[in-house]
Amino acid sequence: MKALLSALFFLCTANSFAEDLRYYDIEIVVIENQRENAKNAEHWPLEVSIEKPENTVVLGEAPLSEWLPLDADLAESFKVLSAEEYQLLEEVEKISQSRNQRVIFHTAWRQPGLDKKMAMPVYFKHDFTQIPLAQEETLAVDDEKTDTANSSVLEGIFRVTLARYLHLEAELSYRTKPVVTPIAEEIYEEYLTETTEENIEKQGVIYLKQTRNRIRSNELHYIDHPVLSILVKMTPYIKPETDETSSPR
Repeated sequence: MKALLSALFFLCTANSFAEDLRYYDIEIVVIENQRENAKNAEHWPLEVSIEKPENTVVLGEAPLSEWLPLDADLAESFKVLSAEEYQLLEEVEKISQSRNQRVIFHTAWRQPGLDKKMAMPVYFKHDFTQIPLAQEETLAVDDEKTDTANSSVLEGIFRVTLARYLHLEAELSYRTKPVVTPIAEEIYEEYLTETTEENIEKQGVIYLKQTRNRIRSNELHYIDHPVLSILVKMTPYIKPETDETSSPR
């Protein structure tokens, strides 16, 4: 009898929790400040290792069902949103017109609002190449020199928790390495000096680790940093009543 009552209590609690489960669309824009004095404002670490907890969700991959609350909608949990669903395109367009700033990462996903005990970090790693501002005029004159570029890696973890307000924990590492192809090797050697070579060898990893508490939904929030700033918007998601695509356990 006690076992039956315990089971009934568990089911009622689980169903109540599932009904109260709220979903949010999380949109993140990472902005790089390209001014040289910004990157030289601090002594950055030479190496950074971002630790991923066991229940970390890789952006673009579905989480394990056992990590989620009972009856959570698997189809909507940590679903990557399409560009048509982005809400910060106007802000991104304004940034693209700046000579000193640029967007290096823009993404959005949908997730349930979970408390601190159950909240799961979202991990990503973004590899891309870029041409330094100092070389833009030279490279525009000689197309062959476009093989001289920087290989950059942006890696990070975002963790959203829900209490009375939404909270965000953000950790980012950003490393830029010179890449020399055979075509551009001679040009690259001419471009470099002993000073720049020494700076490249000692180049640190741009690092950000911040927590933003009391985030209000539907409002644009800005996380400041000498090099890597972040725009954040969290929007409540209401599932259409006609949508019956929820994934059963």
